Amino acid sequence: MKKYISFVALAFTLLFVLGRNVTLMPAQQKAAHAVAGTKLLPAFPDFGNMLPPSDYNGRTFKLSQDYPRVKPAMDPAVQKILQIDYTKNWKKYALAVRDYVFQGNIERGVTDSFYLEENPVRRWYHVPWQHYGPFGREGIHGLTKEGPEQPQTLAPTQTQEWQTYAVGFYNAPGGWMIGRVWADPNNPRPDIMQKEGFPIGTVVGKVLFTTAPPSQVPYLSAPIEWLAYTTKSFKPISNYPKDNPRSITTVRFIQMDIMVRDPRAAKTGGWVFGTFVYNGALAGQNTNPWYNTVPVGLQWGNDPGVTSHAGGNPAPTKTEINPDLKETVINTSDDLPPMHLGFGLRLNGPVDNTMSSCMSCHSTAEFPAVSALAPGFVFKPDGTPAFQPGSPGWMRWFRNVQCATPFDKEATSTDYSLQLAGSVQNFMSAKAAQVGGLYHVQYWKGKPVWMIYGERGATPSGTQ
Repeated sequence: MKKYISFVALAFTLLFVLGRNVTLMPAQQKAAHAVAGTKLLPAFPDFGNMLPPSDYNGRTFKLSQDYPRVKPAMDPAVQKILQIDYTKNWKKYALAVRDYVFQGNIERGVTDSFYLEENPVRRWYHVPWQHYGPFGREGIHGLTKEGPEQPQTLAPTQTQEWQTYAVGFYNAPGGWMIGRVWADPNNPRPDIMQKEGFPIGTVVGKVLFTTAPPSQVPYLSAPIEWLAYTTKSFKPISNYPKDNPRSITTVRFIQMDIMVRDPRAAKTGGWVFGTFVYNGALAGQNTNPWYNTVPVGLQWGNDPGVTSHAGGNPAPTKTEINPDLKETVINTSDDLPPMHLGFGLRLNGPVDNTMSSCMSCHSTAEFPAVSALAPGFVFKPDGTPAFQPGSPGWMRWFRNVQCATPFDKEATSTDYSLQLAGSVQNFMSAKAAQVGGLYHVQYWKGKPVWMIYGERGATPSGTQ
């Protein structure tokens, strides 16, 4: 307490002596210079949902936001990854990226994993402006509220709806581009992304947690558990937080997603996607539980012409594979629990939408979000679905959209980064609330602007 009082007193002393001819003693001068040179507040808030300090005395999340100001060289470890042929040795590629994401982030014990500021190997960076609103970052691990998990999508034993929470991060080349978009905290520039896109060698990681217990999802036995500040249920969203207050609960690691900006995927979009699932049955094989994470598969294209297996496998008792897919590969190992996958059995993780795919969702990343994340969210005025699975309108979501190219020609691409698109959209929502008005981008050329956050695994929910 004495140190805190002394610091505050010194700060007031600095304010008092500004503009006055007052001589400080050498020790006072040294302390004054130290305070004057200290940046007390970062450009962006760390989190938005948390207990008051009087009710919580544990560790809190710190947004990694000291973005590189000069374009970083490609990490040698990434250079090695880009030498692996993902079409011939997909699992080696996937595990190499997994281990790249893990290195330096998982060695301090489960509770302190993925506090990026402590990584001694390499720097990783978060996207700002994910703190805002009912889906915003909670304060313990920086988890955003991602979406609901429908019954039986995780496992046949899942009898009720649960929730997904997650935190994502970018390596240095990705962090450099995020910093350029957000160089002015009051005027984000997503147009920079459309001009250049993320650099080759950008790697994105995301760890996802569920509120479901192992009794509902057996492959979550021997779980990796975090404390998080979560809502009791996914809905209601309106009148938040009064009608759906948060509390500290236990969440369990279930899925990890990766993205790699790989030049060999240029013809199909420029990115390679991967998804992993936690399998507690492997607990005896690895001393570090994070390595119980099994690849579901890789995807480097949307297979635009493939409409077979349109019904999918929404309540899986085994993983089904579509042999018609040429730009998705799925794990056939016994280590993989039954997965529902996505539309036409394209790649998707256990907490994802059963009628979409990793690449399909991310291809819609743009500002403003004038298209929904998935075709199943779009309805006619009479309440009937706008598109039937496999129809031409539906397959618009399964094109191979080139990197740094918008999903809709009138929008601005954020190069497959839904986090970045959502951050700009959050900023605009907050700005509108602050000034008491709305902007034309919130009524984009007569088209509704769709939700981005809270839609993972969701049923149709309309516009925001």
